[in-house]
Amino acid sequence: MDEIVDLKELQKLQTIGHSRTSNKCYRCKQKRIRCDFTFPKCTNCEKAGTDCSTWIKGIKGPLPRSLLLHLEDRVAQLEIQLAKLKQHHSINDSEEQAYNLTKEAAIPWLKAYETSESSADSCHFFNLLFNSSSLPPPFDSIIKKGQKGTMKQFIESNPPVDLYSIPGEVVSILLKNYMDYHLPQYPILTNQEVTEIFKRVYDTSTTTDKHDTQNQLDQAFVSITLAISAATLSHKSEREALSSSSALFSTLISLIHNHPFENKLQKLQLCLLIAHYSFANPYAADIWMSLREAMRIALDLGLHKEITGNIADLITPLMTDTRRRLFLVCSSMLRHLSANFKIRFPVPQSLISIGLPTSVDDNFITMQGVDYTGPQTKAAALHFHYFRLCETEVHEVLWLNKQIFTSANGNGDADELSIWINEMELKINDWLVKADEFAKVNQLRFRLICKYSLLGRLRRRTPRLPHPDHESVIKMVNYLSINIDEYMKDSLSGQVSYLLMGVVYMEEACVCLLDAMWSQSDWILNTFDLEFLKSKLYNCIHLLESFGAKWPDIKKSTMISEFEKLSTVVIQRLEVIESNTGGSPTVIVERDEDISARLEELLFPMDELECFQRY
Repeated sequence: MDEIVDLKELQKLQTIGHSRTSNKCYRCKQKRIRCDFTFPKCTNCEKAGTDCSTWIKGIKGPLPRSLLLHLEDRVAQLEIQLAKLKQHHSINDSEEQAYNLTKEAAIPWLKAYETSESSADSCHFFNLLFNSSSLPPPFDSIIKKGQKGTMKQFIESNPPVDLYSIPGEVVSILLKNYMDYHLPQYPILTNQEVTEIFKRVYDTSTTTDKHDTQNQLDQAFVSITLAISAATLSHKSEREALSSSSALFSTLISLIHNHPFENKLQKLQLCLLIAHYSFANPYAADIWMSLREAMRIALDLGLHKEITGNIADLITPLMTDTRRRLFLVCSSMLRHLSANFKIRFPVPQSLISIGLPTSVDDNFITMQGVDYTGPQTKAAALHFHYFRLCETEVHEVLWLNKQIFTSANGNGDADELSIWINEMELKINDWLVKADEFAKVNQLRFRLICKYSLLGRLRRRTPRLPHPDHESVIKMVNYLSINIDEYMKDSLSGQVSYLLMGVVYMEEACVCLLDAMWSQSDWILNTFDLEFLKSKLYNCIHLLESFGAKWPDIKKSTMISEFEKLSTVVIQRLEVIESNTGGSPTVIVERDEDISARLEELLFPMDELECFQRY
């Protein structure tokens, strides 16, 4: 229920048994006559001697009045209890403690939205989403206020396009790319939903009012799906692909800028689609805002909870799987972003009881159950979800000091941690092996990038392991080198599909390489050739420069210039050591402490509280 009702009104409604969802029975709605909605039969149905059923918007058939009243009474009771819980902070049992933990963790996530939905202003909450995403810390905070990309700047640079002016052949190519490669990994919409939306927009373009509210919403979904597809079809012409994609995204902005959303499910889907697009074009939309709002709606709809008890018998298998599918996509993307920006996943695991969706296509889920012989259209999404869980675990253990459990008992925390790292490494390697089942075109390459980015993070310096051994440092450098090489290949061929992650991975690789070359300078040249290290470092900086052409905020920050300055000093030190001219590089010895301190700041840019406040 989207409306907000205070405690007294809820209690009053529960007492008088008034329905808050319907004001007409099914028969009166069909006949377009006035209905007094009395129970158990309205006056019209009583006179006609017919059954009196409930009508609910969005449900095709009639529902029993008693069922509706039972469900509404139950919802009212739950909302009253929730309202009381919010008013009284005497927390006793574990479930209520978990609720309060979520409430406290969600405070920074909810502040931006406390007025957005209830505001009378014509600008709706979507406006908050259309500013550029944050750079990896600490570089985002360096950009001066007002210099970051804004919705106005984006639209001025990328004017909207008329969807009906796009050649049908182009639409077909973009749609097929979205259905084949994006939908399996991010099943925000179903195959059937996408097909029906495109049919309504393009098959009725001459007869439907293009300014009709529903048609505008359909056009919005078409715009964002085409924008996602165009942004990642970059192998033919990267610049042209991003330009076309940006124009389509501007079309989306123009369509939903003042759109009055009443359906929370559609809000959730659109927020997730915008977040998906933000991975490809972080300059166009704020991925943090998009995923925050998506998770807020998901929690508000109760998608994190499995439906149990008597009500579970009333939920269809397709509805159950839809709930699971949407929460899977939302939580998976948020886990990915949180782990990469070193922020705690905001929903306590104790609150999440929802299961995983089935991997088969939604068309093969019927009232009778699931036909597991159907196409596995959601298998890739589940496969990526397992990787996101690994990312979360690595972050929680190495950055948040989470207790670890291994297959063998070690002798103390250091031994246990070493066992856990080795076991996690095997788990990540096994994940990539399974990727062969889903590899299409460049999908396997992106999985390779995911694998080595996480393996590098597993071996880098972290709060729990501030001084990894030589073996870990060597492995980290090798893992990062593979990732840098993969991005160089993609950059040269114009196939860097997800720009945001490219910036995050290369920024982290640059910092970790600089730190290894500086803090391990007494032995690292015994393992790695200096030219090898220099080439990887320079390639990292070169990639960030090329990314800056598509994400202007990079050039507005000090990221590239700072890496260039640090590289000069770090390489100079290694060159002095390599030349064996007396050992210690005295030309920069007085700056050693400053360089070490700055690298420390880049490795550990902020604590978690500061992260929550910023993001």
